[in-house]
Amino acid sequence: MSSSDIFDVLNIQRTGSPGSSGATPAPSRTPKAQVSGMQRELYNLLGDNTPPVAIQKSTKFKDKLRAMAKPSPWTFAEFQPSPHVKLQHWVKGSKELVGQQPQTNTFGKYNTELTIPTFTKEEYDSFMGSTHEQIGSEKWEYSEIEGLFNLCRKYDLRWFVIQDRYEGKGGRTLEDIKEIFYYVCHQYFLMKSPDNPLVPSLNFSKEKEVERKKYLQRLLSRSAAEIAEEEALIVESKKFEMAAKRTSSERDSLLRLLDSPNADKPIGQFLTSQGMTQLYNSLLSDKSKKRKHDQVVPENPWMKQQQQFAQQKQQMQQLHDQKVSSSSNSNNNSNSNSNSQNAVKKTKKQKQEMQIAVKRKADSEYAEQLLKSFTADERKSMGVQLHGEKLPSGAYLRSTRISTFKAATQGKIATTLQELGLPARPAMPTYEVIRYHEALLSRINNLLDLKKQVDKLEAERDIKN
Repeated sequence: MSSSDIFDVLNIQRTGSPGSSGATPAPSRTPKAQVSGMQRELYNLLGDNTPPVAIQKSTKFKDKLRAMAKPSPWTFAEFQPSPHVKLQHWVKGSKELVGQQPQTNTFGKYNTELTIPTFTKEEYDSFMGSTHEQIGSEKWEYSEIEGLFNLCRKYDLRWFVIQDRYEGKGGRTLEDIKEIFYYVCHQYFLMKSPDNPLVPSLNFSKEKEVERKKYLQRLLSRSAAEIAEEEALIVESKKFEMAAKRTSSERDSLLRLLDSPNADKPIGQFLTSQGMTQLYNSLLSDKSKKRKHDQVVPENPWMKQQQQFAQQKQQMQQLHDQKVSSSSNSNNNSNSNSNSQNAVKKTKKQKQEMQIAVKRKADSEYAEQLLKSFTADERKSMGVQLHGEKLPSGAYLRSTRISTFKAATQGKIATTLQELGLPARPAMPTYEVIRYHEALLSRINNLLDLKKQVDKLEAERDIKN
C-alpha cells in the first residue's frame, strides 16, 4: 500500500493539481528533518501542523458601562487643622454642601492638652504673697515663671525637653524647675479651691529626688563582684527566712501535739485497751501534727582520713623537695669534675626505668610514713594495706586471684583439701581468709614436692639394694 492509498482512505486531499491526484508527486529537493523515536510511516500520517485552537482577529473592546446613577461630586475644600495653618483636601459632596468656610479637622477632638493654670502678675502676687521673691535657695521672677509655664503647656510636662528649651537664668537644674512648678501650682490651687483632693499631691521634695538619682547612679555603677555578693546575700537571707518558717511550724505542731488530749478531761477513758487505741488513732489522724525528723548524715571517717593523708603527703613532698634541692646545691660543685669524667651514657629506656623506680620508692616512703600512726588493729579494721608492686587497673574479685598450679599438682592439692575438710575455694573470700588460704596452698605444694623427692629417693635405694 502506497502513501496515496492511505490519503484516499483517510479522505485527505493532497496539494497539487486535481488531475494529478493519482500520480506520484515529484520528490522535493529540500532535505527532510530526521525524526527519531517514531516510525516513518506514522510520522507521514501527521499531515500539516494545524493549531488546536482557532485564532480569530478582533478589535472589539470592553462594552461601555451602562449605569443609571450619577457619580457623586467631590470638592477640593479647605480645612484648618490649627489656628495658624490652612490646608486643602478632597471632600465628597458639592460646593453647596461643603460650604465656603474652611472646615475644622475631624481629628481635632483627639488633640487634648493638660490643664496647666494660667495667671497674671497680679494674681501671681496675690497667691504667692511674700514668697515669690525667693523659693527654696533660688530667686525666681514672674517672667521666668511665665516662660516656664508656657514651656510646660507646650511640651506637656516632658521635663527633659523643657529643661533643654529653658532659656531663663543659668544654672537651673531639672529638680529646681520641677520644684518651682509644683510649688506655684500648689499655691494657685490652694487659693482657687482649697478643698480639692489633688492639692496634697502637688508637693515635690527636691532633696528626695536628688537622693533617689544618686542611689540609682550608685546602683547602676556596681561592679560584677558587688552584684554577685548582693545575690549571695539575698540567697542567704531567703535561707534564713525558710529556716525561721520551718522552726515556727515545727514549734506550732509540737504545741498542738502537747495540747492533745486536753488535760482537763478525765483519763479514766484511756486506761482500757479500747481507750488507748482511740487515743493512738486520734494522735495519728491529723497529718499536720506529724513532725518530720531531720535526717542527720553521719560523718564518713574514711573520707576524713583520706583528707588527712593528702595533707600529710603534701607536707612530706615539700620537705623532700627542700632536702633534694639543698643536697644538690651543696654537692654540685664538688662532684662536677668527677661526674663529667666518669659519667656513663644511659639509654632512654634505662632512664625511664630509673625514674619509675625513684617514683615508686618515694611513694612507698610516703605510704610508710603515713601508716606509722596506725596500729595493726586499725589497719585491719579500715582495710589499709601497703602494696610494694604496682597494682593492676580496674576492680576484681579476690577469689579470682587465688594461685593455680599444674593440672597434676592441682588435682593432688584438691584431694588434700578434701581430706582436710576444706573447700577448693573459700566461701567468704576476705583479705585475711585469702591470705591464709594462699599460705595453706603454698605449704601443701611444698609438702607434695617433698613427698615426691622422698618417694624418688626410696625408689633409688630399693634399686641399689
